[in-house]
Amino acid sequence: MRRKAPMLLPAAALAGGSLLAFHLPILSLPLWAALAILGIALRKPAGAWIACFACGVVAAAIRLDLPERPLAGVDLERPVEAVVRVAGHWQPDARPDTKDAGWSAPARIVRLKQDVRVTVPPVELALHIPGSEEPPPYGSTLRVKGYLSRSAGFANRAAVPPGPWRLHVKSRRLMAAEEPPGLVAALSSSLRRRVDRAYTAAGPESGGERQGKALARALVLGDASGVPLAWKRGLRVTGIYHLMSVSGVHVALVAGAVWLFTPWLPRSLRLLLMLAAIAAYLLLVGPLPTLVRSAVMAFLAVLALLVERPPSPGNGLAWAVILLVLDSPDVVLAAGFQLTVSATVGILVVAPPLARRWRQRLHPWLAAALAASAGAELLTLPWALPRFHTVAPLAPLLNLPAVPWTGLTLGASLVWTAAALVSPVFAGHLLPALDAIALPFSWPSQTPPELWLSVPVLISPLAAWGLSLGCGLLLLARPQQRWVRTGALAAGLLCVGGCLWGPATSTFGRGPELAMLDVGQGDSILLRDGSHAVLVDGGGWDRGDLGGHVLLPALLGEGVRRLDALVMTHPDHDHCGGLVDIAAYLPIGEVWMGPGWEATGCAGQLMSLPGVPVRLLWRGRRAHVGRWQVTVLHPERNESRGTNERSLVLRAEVLGRSVLLTGDMESWAESRLLDCCGPQLHVDVLKVAHHGSKTSSTESFLDAVSPHLALISAGINNLYHHPSAIVLDRLSEHGARVLRTDRNGMVLLRFQADGRTHLELPGEPR
Repeated sequence: MRRKAPMLLPAAALAGGSLLAFHLPILSLPLWAALAILGIALRKPAGAWIACFACGVVAAAIRLDLPERPLAGVDLERPVEAVVRVAGHWQPDARPDTKDAGWSAPARIVRLKQDVRVTVPPVELALHIPGSEEPPPYGSTLRVKGYLSRSAGFANRAAVPPGPWRLHVKSRRLMAAEEPPGLVAALSSSLRRRVDRAYTAAGPESGGERQGKALARALVLGDASGVPLAWKRGLRVTGIYHLMSVSGVHVALVAGAVWLFTPWLPRSLRLLLMLAAIAAYLLLVGPLPTLVRSAVMAFLAVLALLVERPPSPGNGLAWAVILLVLDSPDVVLAAGFQLTVSATVGILVVAPPLARRWRQRLHPWLAAALAASAGAELLTLPWALPRFHTVAPLAPLLNLPAVPWTGLTLGASLVWTAAALVSPVFAGHLLPALDAIALPFSWPSQTPPELWLSVPVLISPLAAWGLSLGCGLLLLARPQQRWVRTGALAAGLLCVGGCLWGPATSTFGRGPELAMLDVGQGDSILLRDGSHAVLVDGGGWDRGDLGGHVLLPALLGEGVRRLDALVMTHPDHDHCGGLVDIAAYLPIGEVWMGPGWEATGCAGQLMSLPGVPVRLLWRGRRAHVGRWQVTVLHPERNESRGTNERSLVLRAEVLGRSVLLTGDMESWAESRLLDCCGPQLHVDVLKVAHHGSKTSSTESFLDAVSPHLALISAGINNLYHHPSAIVLDRLSEHGARVLRTDRNGMVLLRFQADGRTHLELPGEPR
């Protein structure tokens, strides 16, 4: 490897140093600078690696003012004045014809002011502006006044850290251009706007069965916002979501098309046209790390051919890493950078020896394709597994048909894009063909999660590295000496078994439990007893995958890898959206819901889960979850009130303890319960209705319930100001201890046979 790609290890050292800089509580720049000088003085490969590693630390510390925390001291409740540089292309926040129309783009803070100037390093964030009219050009420097925000994270046992920063500008009048874009950025913005207008003019927006244009936008422009969330989840679960990333396949297809359609030109001119095409495509899509990596490698390969030297993919990758890290050291934290670089290393370093070994039993083409896919997955495992919590064992096999079909779809999308630029009307007539080509991308979303397809695993980053090492030893360790080979295989099995054994046995000895999970502004209650578990509501986001991002690690953290049932109290998205999400990741036995809901929205999606029966519940029906006995108190079978008033109300009992789960019911439903089920309302634990809203939890209802413990699920600083101070006062007057997810995080109650209840707050301190 050193002979073929001498730059690869120094580049890796540079990136590793930058990554380390973000995790050091104290940084001594003179010490690291001295280490860099010492490495240079050694004049050996090891010295070069040491020097590059130290330079990575120094570059990150200087460029980003580490180890200071970005935006420390900023009051998120008050506006800020900021100068930001638009660092990517704009994407619509909503459809232009809706009242919520607006635009979002990646941006980087240059200066920030709040009362007095706040010293901040350059911070990447998402800039949101209102209005359906065209936004400022990419590359512009803007002076804006708005509010900074970010997700507070989710405080379950498997905690989710705070999300990326966002800067919201409420009016275009609070935004002014301070500096126009440079020439390159202006060209990029002009080209992107021209293509965006062609897409808009070429037929209706995606919806229903019309997803071809959304997929074309994702593959050609790198904007996957229009691709259905179910498709994205299906591709992620099966391990082929990388097909949505604009990277090497796209660059190779663009360059290959130029070479294919210019056979009459001199070789040198064809190569120059390939460089021009790659540059134009980079201008069109923007500086995505995956695309920049691929474009730099392609540029260097074509330049090598121009000077009649053999290309070195390893050196090309090294230079791409060096340029990206020196330009923005925080790129090492981006998932796209980590995955594209590690996958490419896997293809360049791990795949060749695998292919040589597998050629003895497989066709050379098949061996090479499998080896490339396996090598990429092996090297991305340490980055992907702690982030996405699933392993797709069949991904190397699924990639065999998926990659060629993606290339075909990309080619068709590029042709369709060209047609839209020439004649949007004609391109609109081609949309049915584009929809048909896009259809196979929906197939993974129609397959229920199975062990052979996706293995949910919650392990630490260190364990993920151990798992990757163990799998690598099992695949690659074939030395001639038998004892060395046996030792390597034993070490591989030990690594793999050790990393997976703990998560696989985490349900051992677990008795009856109730967990109120932190899902932000929503509800999610887990009832479990050993290997039996049901999830009552699952939170939900209007956009994004709360199930994969929050619920999956939270459930895996509690040892849950299968759910006997998903229970939808009512079809509000903050209760049932996450249930739809999690059904893509974990096997589901049944869906429980009340009668009479229309088969639309997330309720309709739950009704249509493949292979999952729906069980309708109304007052008087009973169910069991291990030793838990669940009785339905509300609604009536033919109830016709509003959504909240028809919430399922469940009384759950185990080992002499009782819990009342109330969904979002309001005062009318409470009065109905008082009329029909008075004695059954007295419980030990109350899940407070409607996130503590003042429309619920009336005095008479709390008199009947008389709980010892009240649980409230609400988001931090939520827009609805839940829970209400009135409700909190009522609960206090009734002697109930109150625990809230916005302050305490996840709440876990373990019920013991001797009548005691053990309380655990795994998310504290927030």
